[in-house]
Amino acid sequence: MSDVIKTAGDWYEQGLAEGTQAGGSEIEVRIPDFGPLEDALAMGHAVLNGRYATVRRRQADFRSFEDLQAWLGGVVGGIESVGARVGFQTTIEYPNTKSDGGAVTFILVVRDACPEAQH
Repeated sequence: MSDVIKTAGDWYEQGLAEGTQAGGSEIEVRIPDFGPLEDALAMGHAVLNGRYATVRRRQADFRSFEDLQAWLGGVVGGIESVGARVGFQTTIEYPNTKSDGGAVTFILVVRDACPEAQH
């Protein structure tokens, strides 16, 4: 995919699509299944009671910090465009010996009930 994405604008559009998809998806309770390096994800899982969708991207996919910022802006814009929000965000450094090793950013997406629906 990164060979197709050439500009920060392209990264914004990619992030927008990923955020819209995650925010609009069926958010179901997830089973906690975290590896030894994923304490931060386990914490996010607990804080959000296991109810979230995930957007995940390797930082090695980006050619520059500007590309990463554009993608993050697109993700947030997409999430908010469908009435969801970022519930938790973290970056985990995996060993480079893994096929998808290196720094990976995780964004956990939630949708809150409307205040009117709670009355």
